[in-house]
Amino acid sequence: MKIQQSILISVLTLCISSPAIAQTQPPSTVAATVNGVKVFNKDLDLMVKAAEASGAKDSPDLRNAILNDLVIREAILQDVKKNSLEKRGDNEARIKIANQNILIDLWFAEFMKAHPITDAEIRAEYDRQAAITKDGKNSNEYKISQIVVATEADANDVITKLNGGSNFNQLAKEKSLDKQSAANGGEITNWILPDQLVPPLGDTVVGLTKGKVSVKAVRTNLGWHVVRLDDMRKFKLPTFEESKNIISQSFLNRRKQEAISELMKKATVVPAK
Repeated sequence: MKIQQSILISVLTLCISSPAIAQTQPPSTVAATVNGVKVFNKDLDLMVKAAEASGAKDSPDLRNAILNDLVIREAILQDVKKNSLEKRGDNEARIKIANQNILIDLWFAEFMKAHPITDAEIRAEYDRQAAITKDGKNSNEYKISQIVVATEADANDVITKLNGGSNFNQLAKEKSLDKQSAANGGEITNWILPDQLVPPLGDTVVGLTKGKVSVKAVRTNLGWHVVRLDDMRKFKLPTFEESKNIISQSFLNRRKQEAISELMKKATVVPAK
């Protein structure tokens, strides 16, 4: 039996022509053996179903590719065991964490079965967002830059330097605590609606004119912000079809937080002394 030498290629996307493996297998329990260890047809069928769920079509080529992958995996796992690789260094801890992550994903999936995201919820949230962007402060979206510092005194020092002709982008790189925007000279790369900003930054941005820096620093729970309005434009609401995946993801994140909250209400946690 000749095995294609492609290591751990995703069986969900792989569909290659390789020497016949699955095609020549009778409909028995065992699909192949690797150093005497059996690779079962039930595992092959399970992986084929997973591939079909992702849009693949069951075919001899697909089954060859998946069996090829299962054979390679078995050979690698045998070598891992032979060399006690799982016991080296911190590998046991890493394997434990990986197993925990799988179980946590299964736990969330079970919660989502009992608390599914409905089309009605997604539509209602879209309509709510559409309503708040028709007029008022969210009818426009903004490009801004900011310098975030720890204290009001530091913020006033930044404003004094800007009034004296210092370069905003350079000061942001040197002084801003928000390292992500600091790397861009203080620029927040996305267009933002006022309600997406940490309060009360949204109100400050709405009151600025293009190219101007806030006269006073704005305090949030992140620090003191010196803000510059770089550009503004009318907000164009995406269509429902364009928005539904993003809204669905936000609901998913919210459901996960709800699941954690429900669980922790029942948990007894005693901090170590």
